[in-house]
Parts: sequence; structure tokens; C-alpha cells
Amino acid sequence: MGSNYYLGADIGTTAIKVALFDDFGNKVIHHVQEYDLLKPSAQRVEQVPRVYWDAFKECVTRVMTESGVDKERVKAFAMDSSAETIVFMDEKMEPLDNFYVWMDNRAETEADEINQRFTPEEIVKATGQTPIDPVYPATKILWFRKHKPELFEKMRMMFMCDDYILWHMSGIKASHGSSWCTSYLWDITKKEWWPEMMEYLQITAEQLPRIYESGTVVGEILPDIADELGLPQGLMLVMGGQDQSSGAIGVGNVEPGIFSESTGGALMVCTTIDRPIFDDKGCVPCNYSDMEDVYMIQAGAKGGILFRWLRDTLCNEERLLAASGEGDAYDLMTALAAETPAGAEGLFLMPFFGGAGNPHRDIYGRGVLYGLSLGHTKGHIIRAFMEALACNITKMIDYTEELTGVKVTQVRSLGGGSLSPLWCQIKADIMNREVVTMKNTQDAACLGAAIIAGYGAGEWSSIQEAAKKFARIDKIYTPNPANREVYDKLLEKYDLFIEATHGYTERLAQTE
Repeated sequence: MGSNYYLGADIGTTAIKVALFDDFGNKVIHHVQEYDLLKPSAQRVEQVPRVYWDAFKECVTRVMTESGVDKERVKAFAMDSSAETIVFMDEKMEPLDNFYVWMDNRAETEADEINQRFTPEEIVKATGQTPIDPVYPATKILWFRKHKPELFEKMRMMFMCDDYILWHMSGIKASHGSSWCTSYLWDITKKEWWPEMMEYLQITAEQLPRIYESGTVVGEILPDIADELGLPQGLMLVMGGQDQSSGAIGVGNVEPGIFSESTGGALMVCTTIDRPIFDDKGCVPCNYSDMEDVYMIQAGAKGGILFRWLRDTLCNEERLLAASGEGDAYDLMTALAAETPAGAEGLFLMPFFGGAGNPHRDIYGRGVLYGLSLGHTKGHIIRAFMEALACNITKMIDYTEELTGVKVTQVRSLGGGSLSPLWCQIKADIMNREVVTMKNTQDAACLGAAIIAGYGAGEWSSIQEAAKKFARIDKIYTPNPANREVYDKLLEKYDLFIEATHGYTERLAQTE
């Protein structure tokens, strides 16, 4: 009779990826479509709404055309996306402005206002989140209301990226708790909108999508869209989830005691927990998972987007070589870093471009490259970027260990950063823990979405069952003891710099 197939999509910060999997978890084919972000100013990061839909259509069409699979065997579809990227729609379901991308920091003042209105205790009790910063949707909604009041009055709906695509596919206004839990609008324990925040922002539940559990069948694809994309009529649309949670599912991080880290556009460390664990210190959030009544400690910061900035800003030579067919720009950059000794000969980066993430939480934090001398080269700078993100992961894991009481000896790595053996080894050396990549590492989020799709279609009895079945180890990177001393000193520098600049960045920002 042949296999059934499931389509999973990952709507990322800088690219969309769509992949087709069979009912044994094997990838048939995938396609990636990159796009550039709009940066109107240093604090603003946006995307034209149509870009997401056009890139998605291109990916799906290519996958279906090139797969050779009978479309009638494709039984269900689900997707995930990066949370916090939000758009406002009018009564005709036309965007009122561009998407405000998650890393957009325009709403610093609004974040301060919300933190003055709600105490950290009120925020964590209702949402599981830390005190708010400009990344999160509640601040962007308040900014939109204050700075574009005429458009705010016309606003009838708010969407995340995947909500927007789902609406185009089906006309359905729906979403899931694993993304909206970080909006500061959704009560994570009651699983309903937080009325006090809604009232403060002057919005209503009618302006928000209906929340479903991930894995719920929410409808079918519109006939004309199915024809346009080469998908079967009546394709089952299953509610997906948040990219980090879906990626964790894709590498088998589905029960307590397993850690995963993702170095994609964002840098995230995730651990699955079977109950909400709230951080009274307000340093790391507790999020809702793509699995019903399962939660995740998710510590996050800017990740691969910094490496992309480095490529686009300082590595034009590597980009030109890549354009002429002489290799991948990132591989060329990594080769330079590989020729540089561990510790980059004293050069190190504080990776707080437009704010520090967890567990340091400094919305005024900025990137600093410290220790430059005339002997340093481009390779030193590239390695310093790679080591800085590994330091951040280490601090996230150390803090999560302390909060949950779960000892971490192995970390499953996914996202674009996991494709670099050098970067994986740097992470293992700095974290002093095994780093494991999976057979499906580069497809983890899409596989997680496809597993959710198959679960919704009745292929598997549980998401956990399928995830554990399909997660297969590929490579194990063990810490190199020869680098322990230099990386202990690097981590000490990292801590000293944070301590020395505590409070200073806010004072400095106020003079700008």
C-alpha cells in the first residue's frame, strides 16, 4: 500500500524550511527559502508580510514538485514558527503595518511602563515569564497603540508568522499556547487570556486567534490553495507549535532530563518538565510545550543572527567567494576560526546586540568586542563570536540546572549551528559537557512539526512515542581537556564583564 507522508514547515527568522517525511520519520526532501529582514533603524527589525507567504509557497511547491510522491499520500500538515514576531490586521484581513520581528527593540519605553504596572510576581504567576523586555508582543502592541493610534483603531486581529500562513491556507484564525505564552497575554496555567494585561493594552479576545492544543486538527486546506501548492484537496491542517519546542521534539527532547540547544537565528536552551516551574528570580521563563500539559524551561538570546550579521558586515570576501561557487560563506568563515587557537588569543565578545537574553536580562545590553590588538585577524573575530555564544549557552544551562535540579551531562544540538563540527566542539569544550548531534539535526523543527501532523492524523498514539522512535544520534563531541584552562578563564572574563557593566548600560543608553 505504500507509506503515508507528512509535511512539516519551520517558519524561521531569516528563512522558511519545508520538509516531507514518511511514516518512519525518514526525510524525503526539503527546501529552504531565505529572506532578508528590514532594518529601518538600529532598534527596528521588520518583515513585509507577503514575504512569508510567498517564501512558504515557493518551498511547498518545490518540495511537492521534486519529491516524486503521489500528493494523495500526503495526509496532514503542521508548522512551527519563531514566537514574538507579530503583525496587526484590519477588518478586511489586510496588514496594517509590517511584521515586527521578535528581535525588534523599538518598545523599550513601553517595556518599562509594563514592568511598572505589573510586578514580577504578577507576571510570573500569570504567564510564567520574566519581567518583560521589548522583544515580546505586549510591548509592541503598546507601542503600536501609542505611536500609530489611527492604525490601532482599525486593528481587528493579531497574528504570529504561522498564524498568518494558516489563515492564508484555510481562512482559519487560530494558534497555539506554545507561541502565545510568551506574548504576556496568555495565562499559562489557566490556558486563557490574561484579563488584566488585555485591559491595560486596550485589546479584546476577539482581536486574537483562538488557541488550540498542538496536534489538534483545525480544518482543511482551501481548494484553490491546494491546487496552487500541489497539495491534495482536503489536506488535514493540524495545529503546530513554537519552533524551539518543535525542534526539541525533533531531537527527542520530550521528557524530563533531556536538554537541547538550538543555534538558529535565536539561541535557545530547552528542557522538558512535567509541571510548571517558575523562577522567582525572574531570570528564565517557563513556557508551554507543543505537547498537552507539558512545559519547558526555555532560556533564549540572540544566536545565529549575530553570525549572519558578522558575515554580511565584515566577511564580504567570503560572500564573494561563495557567490562565485568557491564554497559556502559560513564554511569559509569557520575555516578561518579553525586556524585560530582556543580563546582567540585574548579576544572575546559580549554578544548582547540590542539587549542581553537569559539569564542576564539586560534590555540595554550591547555587543562589545574586547581585547583587540594589532595581532588579531578576521579569524580571531570569527572565533570570538562562536565562543561567545557557547559561553551564553553555558550560563543558560548552569542556571537551568540550579532551577530545576536536573544535572546536565549531555546536550542535543540542533539548528544551523549544529552543522559546524568546529562550533559543536567549541560548545562541548566551553560547556564541559557532551554535545550530541542527531541524524535529523538540520531538520529537527520540520520533523517535530511533521510528528505533530502525524499525531493529529492518528498515525501515532502520542507525540512522545514518535519523537523517541525517530531521534537517532549521529555524532558525539566530548570536551577536550587541553582547552579547559583557557575556557575557564574565558567564562571568568564573561562573568566579570557582566558584573562590571551592570547598570552602566542603562545609564549610557539614557544619554543617547
